[in-house]
Amino acid sequence: MTEAQPALGEPRWHADPEGGAGLRWWDGTQWTSAVMGPEDLAAPAQPRLPEGTPVYTVPLWAIVVLPVLSTVVLLQTQDSATLLRSALSLLLFGVAIALAYADYRALLAAGYRRPFHWGWAFLSAGVYVVGRSVIVRRRIGRGLTPVWVWAAVTVLGLATGVWVLTTPG
Repeated sequence: MTEAQPALGEPRWHADPEGGAGLRWWDGTQWTSAVMGPEDLAAPAQPRLPEGTPVYTVPLWAIVVLPVLSTVVLLQTQDSATLLRSALSLLLFGVAIALAYADYRALLAAGYRRPFHWGWAFLSAGVYVVGRSVIVRRRIGRGLTPVWVWAAVTVLGLATGVWVLTTPG
């Protein structure tokens, strides 16, 4: 092989100097015959799970309907119960995180490799529900129902909140 030496003399994979689409191993002194093609560089595909693999879990559905609880409390505390509402919001935030963790563990037990991480629930329950549902759908071909239910529950909760806050008396 009469190819030029790479700028760095350390052993590692480099673009194939012969113009191949993959990489060729430089051993620190010369090019070797070891090549890695583009198919070797691609991320390994996640195996499709069997048809009977569970898609939905109780903790997931609990996260999806948590906004209902907020709406009920809002309807009960129309006066100056700001502290109660704040405490409930913090409690629901913690419950959503705990439920996301339980759902994550249930997916692992069902055979899902690397499911959507429960830590995303720290951003919001909606982030977890959407991310989790997209990952499950990619792996098993279904599983978006919680996204639509969560969206509907959230919109109904917002509409109820606006109605409560704008209705006199």
